[in-house]
This record gives sequence, structure tokens and C-alpha cells, in this order.
Amino acid sequence: MSDFQKLIDKLQRDVALYRKKAIAPPIAEFSKLWNFGHTVDPIGDDAAILRFNDEYLLFSCDGILPQLVQEEPYWAGYCSVLVSASDIYAMGGRPFAMVNLLSSPDEETSVLIAKGMAEGCRLLGIPMVGGHFMPQEASGVATAIIGKASHVLRATQGKPEQLLVAAVDLEGEQYKHYGHWNSTTMISPEKMQGKLEVLPRLAETSLGHAARDISNAGILGTLAMLAENSGCGAEIDLGQMPKPYSVEMDRWLRMYPGYGFILSIDTGDEQEVIKMFHEQGIAAAVIGKLTESRKVMIRSEEESALYMDLEKDVLVVGENG
Repeated sequence: MSDFQKLIDKLQRDVALYRKKAIAPPIAEFSKLWNFGHTVDPIGDDAAILRFNDEYLLFSCDGILPQLVQEEPYWAGYCSVLVSASDIYAMGGRPFAMVNLLSSPDEETSVLIAKGMAEGCRLLGIPMVGGHFMPQEASGVATAIIGKASHVLRATQGKPEQLLVAAVDLEGEQYKHYGHWNSTTMISPEKMQGKLEVLPRLAETSLGHAARDISNAGILGTLAMLAENSGCGAEIDLGQMPKPYSVEMDRWLRMYPGYGFILSIDTGDEQEVIKMFHEQGIAAAVIGKLTESRKVMIRSEEESALYMDLEKDVLVVGENG
């Protein structure tokens, strides 16, 4: 077996990918309850889209793995804000307010988690307006967020032959031994918010169509989720993937990048879209395209392999966040 085939096999067996697949059974209980007159799309995108006057409200929630909260309470609190904010920006919106769910066995841990959340709110300019605290319980943290948008990037709007752009902030470093690329804690709030502002601008100029933020499923897992949302497959060229020089490809493809988005755009718009990211110091490149086939194919130089068959695998149909 070649090194490329070994890489694909390793990615297919990644635990984070299987965690995404586990959502299908419980979410089926809400299959007939997702719309009472205001919701635009079924559950499955990074955030729910609710019609509100002439705008849209975007609503999402996210939780942090309990093991990370136990080991790194401050970082977990910080990431709980970052991941929820990314859900809103991935939809072409701007965050408006946030609440949290916090549990902790002791005061010291609860304060560390709260300090992390507070730093995330300061960096991103998002008010934390309330939540619920459970003392003397196992460590845990989750956030829920509401945002607003005049135009939305819906993951269901990808079309065959649209180009796929990966946009990632490569300026940073791996956070300790975890599969996290820290590209955010070392920059100012103004710079961070400017980097994120590219997403609503792409929505408002109609340069972006479908989008998802890169989650703990990694770049390829997130890309497969976008393709599934749009009823498509994808062809991906690893040779075009933005990547830090200091991280090996197999590690990078499974890493949470801090700032990272996958978008589908029309052929001919790629230079303008990539320029918008580059102006904010974000690495961006066309890494492939959506296809009519429901298969996600990965290419590296002369080799090609099936990463996922979306006729058989279910990732996000019925997921929110």
C-alpha cells in the first residue's frame, strides 16, 4: 500500500469523522419539527436560518469535548466562543449575542473556563448576555449564539462544477500536543474581526455560494459535509491545500485550524475571492470542485482514492453545528 493510500485509510478511520456520523439517530426525532413557519432550511447547516423582517437571524450552539475541558479549562472556554462565532460567520452573518452552559466541580475550574470565554468574547467583540451554571458537576462548557445577516451562505447552495476554496490562517502554532492550530490568541481584536468580516462580504457580494467552517472533522471531513448538504460529491487535489510548513499533511488534515472555512464559488471569481482573503493575511486556494457524483475523491500527484461515498455515508443531514 502506498503512503497516499495509507493516508486516506487513516483519514477514513478518524474518530472525529465517526462522531459526526453518530448524530443521525437522535436528530431523526426532530425530522418533522424543524419548521413552524420561519425556518429557511432543514437542520444540517452550521446555523439555523430564521426569517426576520427583511433580514435573517442565525442561531447555533456548540459544545467542547469533556476531556479537553478537564485538561485545559481556560482553552476550552476560549474555544467554545470561537467555534460558535465561526458557525455564524460561515453562514455569511455577524454575531449579535451569546449565552453559555458551564459546569464545574470547583470554583477554580469554573473561573478558568469563564476567563477563557471572556477572552474569546473580547477578541471577537461578542457580548456574553447570560447562561446557566451547574456547580459541583463534571467540567463542561457549551455556547449558543445568535447572529444577523442580510444575505446568507447556505451549505445547500453548492452546485456541480463550482470551485472549492479553502481559506485558513497559517500564521500560528499548534496548541500544545492537541490537534488544534492556534492562529487567534496572538492578534488584536481589530485584526481578528477583520479576518472574519471577509465571510459576510462574500455573502453580500454574491461571490460565495455555499460555505462551512472547518470543524474538528478536519478539512476533508468538513468539505464532505458541504458536498453532502449540496447533494454533490467533490474532487480534491491535496497538492493545492494551504498548509503550514511545520505540520505534516496527515496531521494537518485532521487538525482544527482556529480560522478556517471551505467555500464553493463560481469559476471566474476565484482571483477576486482569494484576493479578499489574502488582503487579511489569510491563505486561500482553489483545492478542487463539486461534482455530480456523490463521491468525494482525493488526488495527490498521480494517485487518486475514494475518501467517502455520500450515497452510503451520512454526515450532517439532520445536524445543526
